[in-house]
Amino acid sequence: MNAQQKKLQKETIKKVNDAFIKLHILSNITWTDYRDQLFEMNKTDEKKHRGFGNDFNEFHPYAASVSDCAKLFTVQHIAESLLKKTKYEVKDLLSIKKSCFYAQSIVENYKDKIVKAWSDQDINFLSNLDYCILVSPQDQLKEKQAA
Repeated sequence: MNAQQKKLQKETIKKVNDAFIKLHILSNITWTDYRDQLFEMNKTDEKKHRGFGNDFNEFHPYAASVSDCAKLFTVQHIAESLLKKTKYEVKDLLSIKKSCFYAQSIVENYKDKIVKAWSDQDINFLSNLDYCILVSPQDQLKEKQAA
């Protein structure tokens, strides 16, 4: 991985972390820490994904940590739900990650708090975060340069 690829990955992780930190407001609303619950759901899914084949590290030698990827999905699901309130329906439960529904419910209940916390964030950017930049930055930069 060259310096430019590493920079792209690092910048993405920084933006994700910034948005994730600002979701701390979801931690003190009720007895449930909604941000961390959503994060743990995504972390479990990412671990399962990486454990699916023993060759994940072989194909993704520069992959970001499981936690960084889980934060990306946490932030992305919240942002997507802010932009499209009813993105998922009950029928979708069988074909999408449960964390997507959980994020949609969090937004449905606490949209005002999230919007206020993310007043300086680009919601469109966050909703379109590219997981591949975190796991295969060398491939993503090549695709962006070719486009």
